[in-house]
Amino acid sequence: MFRSTVPWHCLARLWQTAVAHGCGTRLWQTTLERVVTVNTVLASALPLLGGKPQPLMISTIFDKTLLENDTWVLPWAGVAGTMTLCFLMKWTMTTLALSSAIPAGVVAPTMIIGGLLGRVFGHVLLPEWFVSMILTKDGQPPTEDQKGAFFARCAIVGASAFCAAVTRAFAMAITVFEVLALPNSVLPLCSSALAAIFVANKVSLPFFDANLATRNLGGIPAITFTDKAIEPVMKVMHVVDLSECLPQIVTLRHLLHVVSNSDHDFFPIVRPLDWDTSNQGLLEGTMTRRQVELLLKKLDPHAATPDREIDLMNPEFQAPPDGGEPLVEGSPVRVSPDCTVKDVYLLMKVAESDGVVYVTDRGILQGTITLSTLMSREI
Repeated sequence: MFRSTVPWHCLARLWQTAVAHGCGTRLWQTTLERVVTVNTVLASALPLLGGKPQPLMISTIFDKTLLENDTWVLPWAGVAGTMTLCFLMKWTMTTLALSSAIPAGVVAPTMIIGGLLGRVFGHVLLPEWFVSMILTKDGQPPTEDQKGAFFARCAIVGASAFCAAVTRAFAMAITVFEVLALPNSVLPLCSSALAAIFVANKVSLPFFDANLATRNLGGIPAITFTDKAIEPVMKVMHVVDLSECLPQIVTLRHLLHVVSNSDHDFFPIVRPLDWDTSNQGLLEGTMTRRQVELLLKKLDPHAATPDREIDLMNPEFQAPPDGGEPLVEGSPVRVSPDCTVKDVYLLMKVAESDGVVYVTDRGILQGTITLSTLMSREI
């Protein structure tokens, strides 16, 4: 019988969700049964993953004799297809685990995913003739043992590169080299790790920094160690256009239009200057995307009155009479354009600004800066 690969911290997260929404023990038991059933079935269908602890799984993926024992290969998918399915399953389950609120391991799962990805690369993208050509020595074609060692090295390099990209730790390449003692793999291990880190920096934040930014927890962004830390915040802020803002007096239709056409998580509430044609407005408040969605659902759950006009600064939205969650923040954190980047970061942590600070000049909104922006290495 194969052991389920579902991470127990995921199940704990589901339990937290059930309790938070007032769902009883019955819903928790039902959810648990369904998740365990699905993952047990998936693990049973993939013998390469089913029933193995993570250290043994890493050892199996790195084994040069893996191809000699084909009991783990699905007949209808072949070696490459089976590897791809294992990669997709492990990727999905690891993403689910690391998205939970409970701390989870990173190194071992990412090494497994990277190892599977390396083997998929070797089996799918490298043609047979190319592998034979680079392994041929003195006119002798490569043996199956040599091919197995080559694909195992693809897995090792893939594991090192993927783990280094996720953690942004070049030391992963050195660690793999030291543990496995592969003197001929120093160049591929180091070059792949450097390339992976370079590409990952262009795509997203490091996993740990992204976790901090998403949950608005403490952290030290890379920018505080550069000259940009003492630069005015106006040099790194996002310049706001009125089309990205919510007018104080607005219809529900326009409210939905602004949110639907923007990928921002924060929306400043402004009062346009009637005498100014420069597309500026006074900052009055702020709303998150979630607050906007809750407000729309509360005022017009059936979308029957889209032209209804409301005042977003209505006290009932800031302090609901029923004691519910505020839908509008009437006192957003703001700084002047000449405030330094480092001071803004410290202000975010002290004021608990939910990850956003507005830049204003004499009350007129100039731009925004988010915690994700400060954590990014792109600025």
